[in-house]
Amino acid sequence: MYIKSVIIDGFKSYGRRTEIHGFDPEFTAITGLNGTGKSNILDSICFVLGIMNLGQVRATSLQDLVYKSGQAGITKATVTLIFDNTNPGQCPLGYEKCREISVTRQIIVGGKNKYLINGKLVQNKKVADFFCSVQLNVNNPNFLIMQGRITKVLNMKPQEILSMIEEAAGTSMYETKREATTKLIEKKDAKVRETNALLQEEVEPKLEKLRRERAAHLEFQKICRDIEYLTRINVSFRWLKQSEALKTIEKNISRLTMCIDEAKESILQNNTEREHISEQIKILQTQIENESSNTLKEIMEELDMEIKEEAKLSGKLKASREELNQEEKKLHILLTNISEDEKSLKIKELEMAKRKDLFQDLKDTEKRDILAYEAAQKNFEAVSQGLSTNDDGQASSLQDQLIKANQTSSEAQTIIKTSEMELRHCRKVLREKENETQNNDTAYNKDKTLYDNLTTDIQNLCKKMENIEYEDGDFEKMLDNKRQIQNEIKKQQHQLERHNSYRYELQYRDPEPGFNRSKVHGMVGKLFNVIDERNCLALMITAGGSLYSYVTDDDITSKKILQKGQLQHRVTIIPINKISSYSINDSTVNFAKNLVGKENVDSALSLIENDAYFNPVMKFVFGHTLICKDLNIAKQVTYHRSIHCRTVTLEGDVVDPDGTLSGGSKPKGGNILQELAEIKRLEKEIEKYKNSLFDIDNKLTALEIKARAYNKLKETLELRRHELNACKQRLGQSSFHQHKEEITSLKERIKTLDDELIRAKETQKASQAKAKEIESKLADAKGYRERELKSATETMKLAKAKAEKSSNNWKKHEQEYETLQLEIETLSKDITNSKTIKVALEEQIDNKKIYLNEMSTKYNSAAEKVANLRKRIKKQKDRISSQNKELKNLFTKSEKLKTYNEDILLEIKKKENEVNKVRSENKESIRKMENLENKYPWINEEKEFFGIKNTRYDYTKENPVDAGEKLNTMIQQKEKMERNINLKAMVLLEREEEQYHETMRRKKIVEQDKEKIEHIICKMDEKKREKVEKAWKVVDDNFSSIFSSLLQGAQARLNPVKLNNQLIGLEIKVGFNGVWKESLGELSGGQRSLVALSLVLAMLKFSPAPLYILDEVDAALDMSHTQNIGNMLKAHFTSSQFIIVSLKDGMFNNANVLFRTKFEEGVSAVTRTYVKNFLIFDELKK
Repeated sequence: MYIKSVIIDGFKSYGRRTEIHGFDPEFTAITGLNGTGKSNILDSICFVLGIMNLGQVRATSLQDLVYKSGQAGITKATVTLIFDNTNPGQCPLGYEKCREISVTRQIIVGGKNKYLINGKLVQNKKVADFFCSVQLNVNNPNFLIMQGRITKVLNMKPQEILSMIEEAAGTSMYETKREATTKLIEKKDAKVRETNALLQEEVEPKLEKLRRERAAHLEFQKICRDIEYLTRINVSFRWLKQSEALKTIEKNISRLTMCIDEAKESILQNNTEREHISEQIKILQTQIENESSNTLKEIMEELDMEIKEEAKLSGKLKASREELNQEEKKLHILLTNISEDEKSLKIKELEMAKRKDLFQDLKDTEKRDILAYEAAQKNFEAVSQGLSTNDDGQASSLQDQLIKANQTSSEAQTIIKTSEMELRHCRKVLREKENETQNNDTAYNKDKTLYDNLTTDIQNLCKKMENIEYEDGDFEKMLDNKRQIQNEIKKQQHQLERHNSYRYELQYRDPEPGFNRSKVHGMVGKLFNVIDERNCLALMITAGGSLYSYVTDDDITSKKILQKGQLQHRVTIIPINKISSYSINDSTVNFAKNLVGKENVDSALSLIENDAYFNPVMKFVFGHTLICKDLNIAKQVTYHRSIHCRTVTLEGDVVDPDGTLSGGSKPKGGNILQELAEIKRLEKEIEKYKNSLFDIDNKLTALEIKARAYNKLKETLELRRHELNACKQRLGQSSFHQHKEEITSLKERIKTLDDELIRAKETQKASQAKAKEIESKLADAKGYRERELKSATETMKLAKAKAEKSSNNWKKHEQEYETLQLEIETLSKDITNSKTIKVALEEQIDNKKIYLNEMSTKYNSAAEKVANLRKRIKKQKDRISSQNKELKNLFTKSEKLKTYNEDILLEIKKKENEVNKVRSENKESIRKMENLENKYPWINEEKEFFGIKNTRYDYTKENPVDAGEKLNTMIQQKEKMERNINLKAMVLLEREEEQYHETMRRKKIVEQDKEKIEHIICKMDEKKREKVEKAWKVVDDNFSSIFSSLLQGAQARLNPVKLNNQLIGLEIKVGFNGVWKESLGELSGGQRSLVALSLVLAMLKFSPAPLYILDEVDAALDMSHTQNIGNMLKAHFTSSQFIIVSLKDGMFNNANVLFRTKFEEGVSAVTRTYVKNFLIFDELKK
């Protein structure tokens, strides 16, 4: 059997259908450039042969065998081998009659892998058996010599070489079958042992148990018969007793009915008498109501009104006293502060008085010395420039000074003449006016005095207003500020209401008076802040329902709220003192961060901020969870065995270590944490505004006092100014005033002119003297300049030293002076403000005292009215009490009759109950008899024989009472046996014994078969040994012959390796010209390749297969050795087909048919050539 054709479609590089026909029955070669698909033809043949180790065809998966792994539109690979089956000695089993056999294998990407033989779909196992029957086992391929097979043979150990010989001898299949048989025997032995154990431990005990159960079943049947007999005795006796009891019950019912009728007659008589008493009571009650009830009601209503008025006045009186006490305390504190401030002010003023003269002298001295120094500097500068200083301290030349002195003298002379003339005129007019002066005007003097007084009052009021630390409009500005803050609070509260913040508050009533609400801390969601808003969703999912729980200090507070807080809906309360908190330890968190990165995971607790007091609550809610960036990281963290804790992603997905995963969509209703954050922000803003409002209220209280005092002074000031303007207007309009104003104006002008005249004369005299002095200086200009320069220098030095000394002295005391002055000013202002507040407080206290006296008077009056009304009520009640005595007696008599009737009714009830009880007993007896008759139908048939002697119901032979006791005992025994009795024991025992005997028979057969198989294995082992030794000798001869033909003058053999006289391996030995090498390591690479190739071919020759495949086995050989291999194959292997892939001419020139591969348009192609024709063409070409 040999390959005639190969058809490849979609396999590896053969993207198109390629049909390769004309394989030679003996020697076919395949050549071509690297990468054109030479070896792929061999891979396709191995593919059809059913190779399992894809590494031998250079692939990692079946998909790799499809052209471009199915990416080029080709999704399946198909290879068909067509075999010539005309040689009867090499026909596969079952196919001896087929002259041609086609085997196809097809794989589809991601789909099926199927085989066809002659177009018929077959199983993989059948294809493997098909090829194994002709020595083509591709999964132990001795016929397949790939590129690395030669090197592999060289490195084989003796045991591995022996295995190759066994494979060639055909004993390896026996060894495989032997191992399978041995395993099967061991498996059967285990089954037999298991069967023996089952028989001993279960079957035999079960048989024994069934035998016991059969005996118990027989005993059970006997007890059932005894129970039947005793039941008839006992039941007939009970039925007979119930029949006798019915007659007694009917007599008792008649007697009780008669007693009940008598009692009802007595009740009717008593009710008639009670109705007569009721009529008398109504008449008496009408009289009482007409006489006094209306009056009492009016007095009571008046009393209620007066008591309310008294309580109201009492509250006002108490509040007024408390306010007065508060104001007096404030006044006392204020007086104490004023006294202390005045003492401190006196001390500071005394100190200032002592030091003021010193400070002022030092300051004046410093100022005077600095001015003197500056004048000396100017004088020195002027003298240095050849000038001199004039009277104004300005530098000028002597000529300019002389001109100016003469000019000044002339101007003074002019002023003297003008002033003397005007002075004479004014004195003349003044004398005339004085002569015209009238007597004093009385109205004018009065207005003048008023004007002076008003001016003084205005000055004092202005000083007082300045001393009050208040500016006009401050109070109104503060009120506007308060209104703005109140509007802001309303605005924030409106926003808070839009968020429905009341939903997150615990609405409850105080469970007890004086309940401390500070122990209730609110909802968990409001007790922490989220550091980063991105984590809000994850933290909300982590907390879950715990977010809406409320926190208290202890469990006692929680119980009080739950039991007495009148809650409107169900709530969960977490007491801090009882909560068991847990949190993931830091080492686990750090491990998780190292595992997936710090930025990808963190503990939930680290993402929030809260008061340390609430740490147990936060650990309880968030401590058991990690927050991860995404779902993949969450799974990696949760399912890691070193972490194994719950995780939540930023998207809200929850991964639980138990394997549950939830999420996929955002929760409805928005993010509660963001809403709570906004609510907390609004509440904080409101709290801030309320604090500001509180501060403003405090300031307003103080400002109100100042504003009241300021406005009072302001009103007084405006009034005084208005009076002053009116007075001034009256004075200005009077003729006396105008005349007096003219005289005053003249006197002032005369005085001015006198002063000007004196100053002008002095100026003229000084200017004349100055001019004479300058003229004398001009006469001796040079000497004058030197004297002036020397004098100016000395003067400037002295002035500088003196100014520096004065400045240092003042600086030493300046800070002390300013501090003391500031303290005095501060104390003075404080005292003035305090006195202003004191005046206002005293005024308020006086008003409150007046109000308190009024309230006290009103309260005393109201209390007196209440006392009088109570006396009137007492008198009215006494009058009504006497009238009620008779009414009470009637009520007592009526109640006695009522009580007597109730007693009779109770007795009737008892009798009726007794009748009902007797009747129920009667019904019960009838029911019991009916139940017995229904349960035991034989009663109606045999009741006439109950208790009759010499019948089966003869109670003298079997006592019914004893029979009942025996029956109970036997029933208990029966019930006890019923729980354990096996009603099928008889049938089961027979079936189980039959199965037991059948199992023992089969066990014996298995043991006999085992002995036969072991005997056959021993015989086959001996035959195997003989066949392997025979094969070894034949292969050894072939090995030596083939190696000698490949390498002239060389010998080779296979030396046996034995252990305990048993062949355990074969060792290769090589010699040259009779000299044997110690190891193959002494040979060259080519020689070693020839040794391995010779051994492989020797084994192939021993057990020739119809097909041999060689893939570039000559790669490591030179041309001469390659030529020898080709010749050797043609000489020694004439009965098998060789398909060889080679790149060397020496190899494929010996082939009968040559296939050349090439690469066209991205796919492989093949052309066929007869080697002989090729050689002839090549010769002709040369």
